[in-house]
Amino acid sequence: MDITAFIEAMDKKIAERIVCTNLKNIRENRGLSQSELSAASGVQLHSIQLYEQRVNDIDKAQAQTLFKISLALGCKMEDLLENPAVLP
Repeated sequence: MDITAFIEAMDKKIAERIVCTNLKNIRENRGLSQSELSAASGVQLHSIQLYEQRVNDIDKAQAQTLFKISLALGCKMEDLLENPAVLP
């Protein structure tokens, strides 16, 4: 592997660590797949994927959605938020 390929590979690994959301961290720590979380919470799989990819901002999710996910994960709703201090 040349140095350029190595740097690109390391940059990718670092980026994967940085972009990990609270939702993904909690879900993985509970040993659940996205599909399993979807089934347990009643929240659409696609919605969970979009929150984890930060395409949709979980801080702007409906309270009912946060409640369902937090109940399925056994955590507080606030634990799922990325910027809880910004909320009114």
